[in-house]
Amino acid sequence: MAMPWALAVYIMNMVWMVLDDWISSCVTVADEIAQALRTGDIGPFPIG
Repeated sequence: MAMPWALAVYIMNMVWMVLDDWISSCVTVADEIAQALRTGDIGPFPIG
């Protein structure tokens, strides 16, 4: 049975909204970490 067009568009919009918020959060966290590294608030991450 085929999915109605309006339902497919609704699902697509909901998925895009969730992904958009998730990507925005990741970029915000990455920006905060980069700023702290530049100002010296935190040092390079130790490996090993």
